[in-house]
Amino acid sequence: MGGHFKNATWSGAVTGFRALSGLANALLAVRLVGVESYGHLAALLSVFVLYLSLNTSLYTTLVVRLMSPSVVEDIRGRAETLAATALVTACAMALLVLTTGLIFWIAPSFLGFNAHQGMGFAFLMMGVLVAVQILAALQAAVIEASGRLDLAMRAQLFGPFVLLIMLGISYLLHLSLTAQDYVTMLCAAASVDLGLLWFVRRIRLQLVVLQAGASANMARLKELLHSGSVLQATSLMNLFLEPLNKLLLNSFIGPVAVTTYDLAMKVIWGIQGLFGAAMRVFLHLAHQDSETVGRTYARVIFLIAVPALIMHTVGAILLSWVAHRWVDIDASQLMLFYAIATLSNLGMIFITPLYTSLISRGDLKFVFKSQAILALSNTFISIVAIPFLGLIGAAMGLLTATIYNVSAIYFRHGSQVGRIAGMASTFKSVAVRFIVTGTLFAVTLYLGARGELGTLWSLVLLIGLCAIGITESLTRRLLGDALPIMAPTIKGRKR
Repeated sequence: MGGHFKNATWSGAVTGFRALSGLANALLAVRLVGVESYGHLAALLSVFVLYLSLNTSLYTTLVVRLMSPSVVEDIRGRAETLAATALVTACAMALLVLTTGLIFWIAPSFLGFNAHQGMGFAFLMMGVLVAVQILAALQAAVIEASGRLDLAMRAQLFGPFVLLIMLGISYLLHLSLTAQDYVTMLCAAASVDLGLLWFVRRIRLQLVVLQAGASANMARLKELLHSGSVLQATSLMNLFLEPLNKLLLNSFIGPVAVTTYDLAMKVIWGIQGLFGAAMRVFLHLAHQDSETVGRTYARVIFLIAVPALIMHTVGAILLSWVAHRWVDIDASQLMLFYAIATLSNLGMIFITPLYTSLISRGDLKFVFKSQAILALSNTFISIVAIPFLGLIGAAMGLLTATIYNVSAIYFRHGSQVGRIAGMASTFKSVAVRFIVTGTLFAVTLYLGARGELGTLWSLVLLIGLCAIGITESLTRRLLGDALPIMAPTIKGRKR
């Protein structure tokens, strides 16, 4: 279990850093590129992120396959599985190049090429960005499948930092960036991640993707495509909602609404990614009995319930500052949207371990079915509500779909794997701290919406959150693991 916690810790820590740096990069980009231009760019970029997510679903399947005991013992089977993955990756890259080039050649006006200078070249660079990120995801999957998820995550620390430095220098020099400048910077940062991941895989761990003489066995290819296609279809239905919401907001409300949505969701997805990345270890528990999985899940909820709400409250403080001091957006709309989105996000965070567990056990038909219902309901609500309610309509679609999703996954896991014992006592043990934190969250939203969340109130709320957070078991455990690592460095400095 220690190895799983180490992997989970590094995965969560790096994802948290990437989320924070991603938000900082977005805030700088909004100032450097402009609110409206950034809104158009974010709407277009979300379509490319969707394509990237579809391909990374294949690599989740690859990790599960390579960690299967039957494949671990079969060197030839491992080589054939990797060869099949390389073939699918090559096809995905070819499709990306073809589609990007074709759309750029046609350059339809609805993509904004004509209205915004440099958007056409930025579109081409988005294709390059996704190609680099797909190759990086392949490297990371091979490293993770070797049992070194911590190395795969640590190798991705520097790309966001490089982007932050470039944007920070541009801001300090008072430069005005075009859309193509920003996307070029994104490509440079992604290339740093790819280079470091390749170094870790090939030089540090000496792992290969294609072995000499290995070919894509048709049976392995079909098996990989079957599992991967189900996850990819699931991702398509779930993830296309992001570009759909942005395109609807851009069409009916305007690009400022897209920027507001993007900044709030940067915080939401960042927090979800932080905890979701740590819970990837449930992929490694596929062959554990239901009692072990249930005990681990109850322990996870006990550890993360209050910290997750604390992070959302800190996010609300940050967004209030952004709305009143950084960019010109409607603070009351932002706070209301963020409140509803937080409820949805907490539900997704708490159910993610069971969702991952079902994937690891091959229950992909249910995963596909539940995500199909989620996507269809969310799509219907978004199309109907966004033209009339704007941001709030998008938030209501997320919340309604999440309520169904959480319920369906919980009961399915209970019927397929086993009932989760001890959840009542787990909720009881965190109830008081969760309610107190929830009260601070509500106060933050109220003050932020009214524009009264100044420096003094922010400081008081942050002190309260720190006081709660420092008593949490997760915080103490993370500090306990960090102190032994830091001790040799501290001793060396004293000498």
